[in-house]
Amino acid sequence: MNPIPNDYLLSKKRKCIINTDLDGILSGIILHNILEWEIVGFCDSGEYIWLNNSKKININDVVFIDMFVAPPEIKCIDQHIIAFDHNHSKLLLLNPNKLNPNLLNERHMTPYSSYSLKYPFGTIHFIIAMLERLGYEIDVKLLKEIVPGIKLIDVFLRADDAMYTSTYSNYTDNAENWWHWLINYSNNGSITKQFYEYIRWAKSKFWLRQIKLQKLLLTDLLQSSPFYCSRSDGGYTGIKEIGNKKLKNYVKEYIFFMSEIVGMKCFDLELKFQNIKGIAHRTTFTSKTIEEISNTKNSFLFSYAFVRSLYRNNNFSYTLMPKKRYTGAFGR
Repeated sequence: MNPIPNDYLLSKKRKCIINTDLDGILSGIILHNILEWEIVGFCDSGEYIWLNNSKKININDVVFIDMFVAPPEIKCIDQHIIAFDHNHSKLLLLNPNKLNPNLLNERHMTPYSSYSLKYPFGTIHFIIAMLERLGYEIDVKLLKEIVPGIKLIDVFLRADDAMYTSTYSNYTDNAENWWHWLINYSNNGSITKQFYEYIRWAKSKFWLRQIKLQKLLLTDLLQSSPFYCSRSDGGYTGIKEIGNKKLKNYVKEYIFFMSEIVGMKCFDLELKFQNIKGIAHRTTFTSKTIEEISNTKNSFLFSYAFVRSLYRNNNFSYTLMPKKRYTGAFGR
C-alpha cells in the first residue's frame, strides 16, 4: 500500500518559488488562489533563481515548485525521478519536505523496469490531484474556448506534454495507469477526472495529425506576440529572457494572460529581483558521481534529476550552487 502524505506542505499562506515554464506558472496561479500562497521568486530548472529582493526571505519558509531541491531541509513539490533505487526512494519518502508522485507511487532509476514506468505528466496535474484529495474545489471552466481551436483544458494538458503522452506516444499504457492513480489519489476529484475524460474523448475522435495540429496552434500562440516564449511548451530560461532585476514585459503579459484564461487573480508581477546563478551540468551517473560532486569546495549540490535511463549517456542532470552567494541571498 502506498504511503499517504499529510497536508504539511499544502498548508495555507506559504511562500513559493515557481518554474518559468507553463507547468510552473499554472501551478503558481492555482496555489496563489486556492491556498493564498505568495510567489516570491522564479527558477528555470537550470542555472538561475530570481528572488524577491524587497524583503529578507528565509529559505526554510519557501517551497520550490516543479523543481527538486536536494538539501533535506528545503521544501519542494515536483515530479522528476529523484531516487536511485528502492532504498533511496524510501529514505526520501520519509522526509515531509519532499512531495513527488514517483515517491508516493514508487518509481526510481534502477531497475529500468521501474524507471520506464515513471510519472509522465506535469507538476500542475499532481498539485490539482493533491488539492482535490484535501477537499478543495477548483473552479475552472476547462472546456471554454480561449482562442479558435484551443480550449483551456488544452493549455493544462500541454504542460509537460501530458496530452500527447496520453494519446499517441510510446508511453500511452503508462499514462493510462498514472491517470487512474491520479484519479484515485484525488478521491475522484472533478478536475482530475475531466482531464482523463477529455483525453479518452480525444483518443476516440482525433487522428494523430489533429493532435499534432492542435499542439502547433498552441505553440504558435505561446511563441508569437505578445508572449514570445522561447520554448514550444511555453517557457523562458535565463537572464536574457526573464529579465535581470525585474520581469520583462512580455513575461508579465504571459503570466497575466494565463491567470485571465484560468479565471483567477494574478499574483504580484512587480517583484524586484536579485538573482543567484548556479552551474548546470549533465553527466553519466556512476557510483562515484555524488562523491565527486560533494568534494566541490565553494558550491553544493542544489538540485538534480535522473533524466534518462541508467544505460544512456548524460542521464544525470544537476545544478551546483555557490555557497557564499546563496547564503547571502537567503539570509542564512
